[in-house]
Order: sequence, then C-alpha cells, then structure tokens
Amino acid sequence: MTRRGFTLIECLIGLALSLLAITAGLEFWGLSEKVFRRLKAREEAGQASLAALDKIRIDLLHAGFGLSREIGLGLVTPVEVVGGELRTASLERTLGLAADAQAGDTRFSLVSTSGVAAGRRVALRCGAAGEVRTVTRVEAGALIIDGPLERAYPADASAVSLLELVACFRDGGTRVLRRRVNASPAQPLLEDTAAVVWGLDAAAPLVRIRLESAVEGVQAYEATVFLKNPALGRSGA
Repeated sequence: MTRRGFTLIECLIGLALSLLAITAGLEFWGLSEKVFRRLKAREEAGQASLAALDKIRIDLLHAGFGLSREIGLGLVTPVEVVGGELRTASLERTLGLAADAQAGDTRFSLVSTSGVAAGRRVALRCGAAGEVRTVTRVEAGALIIDGPLERAYPADASAVSLLELVACFRDGGTRVLRRRVNASPAQPLLEDTAAVVWGLDAAAPLVRIRLESAVEGVQAYEATVFLKNPALGRSGA
C-alpha cells in the first residue's frame, strides 16, 4: 500500500481555514475586550456616582450642626442653592474671646487662633444679636476682619463660632463635580457628570439631589435628604 502526504492544494486549503479560524478568534477576543471594558467603565462610574452621592448626603446631614442659635437669629443659612452651587454651613469649633470686642473694631482678641486662617468666616453672637465676618488676617492671639463690628461683644457673654462652609458644584468646562471646603481649592468629587440638579425645599426641610453621568449606559442617581439639624433648631430642640 502506497502512503502519500498532503498535496499543495490541500495544504493551502488547510492554511486558509486556519487563518480564518484565527482571524475570527481574534475578532471575537477584541469584541469581548471592548464589551468588558465598557461594562467595567459603567460599573466604576456607577460606584463613583454612589460614593459622590453619599459624600453630599453626609454634608447635608451635618449642615446646621452646632448653629441653632445663629440660624434662629438669621445669621447663618444652613443650606442654600446659589448659582448652581449647593452650600452648607456648620460649626467647626467654638472660639473664645480673650477681651471685650467693641463696636467699630476690626480687630479682636481670642484665647486661641489655632486652626483659623485668612478667608474663614466667623459668627459673633451676644444675646439676640450678632453678625458674621470674614477673617482677612490672623495675628498672634487676634483676628483682623473685613469690616468694623456693628456692636460690642463682652468676652463673658458672647459666643464666637468658626464656620465650616462646604460648596458642591459642577464645573461645566470639565464636566467634573467639585467640592470646596471653606477657602481651600475645590477638589474633584465625580468626573464625567452630564448634569447635577439640586432641589431645596426649605419649608420641609428637604434637599433632593440628582446626578446624571456622562458615561454611556449609566443611570441617573437620586437621593432625598432630610435636614435634621435645621429641623431640630426650628423646633427648639
């Protein structure tokens, strides 16, 4: 019995079929990789949106903390929406006057100025009156403010509160949702945002948030936050 190998035509046909199989496999692998990356991008964008939403929720739950008297006097607004920014205010810490502050003064002494920097806001209160001022300069044991005091503040009967002011806003040029604390530079909170909608119902009081991602296939995320501190302050608790 004579044994023979493959003919040239058979080899060429086999080679062509192998190339077709390899090409199809590579195309399928490339398509699978694209689908995997798209799904991964959607998942990461969704997780980032939820994380940003949680951070905003924490800010809102903290809004008005320690400032019930200042809010009641109309010195501080715990939550407001201004020009597309969501702004919250809370107490960072209480400062103590080292001496009486007189009406017309632009400088007053504190027991400690630790943690206070130019650009920070302070609320001064005595009885049923008070005011909010911006710190322009910090000296050893004293603050220089942006304007003369409207009234006198006895050291033993007044309160000075260092405010923590937080603002969240969408940078339309970069589509980045940013968060700014006091006078510090705004930090990115969420990238690739198509839209951010703030809804404030001060009477309730509630804030509704809607984050829309620019990543294809990612749904919008919404949350409604009850402002517990302003509500407690309003009830006198």
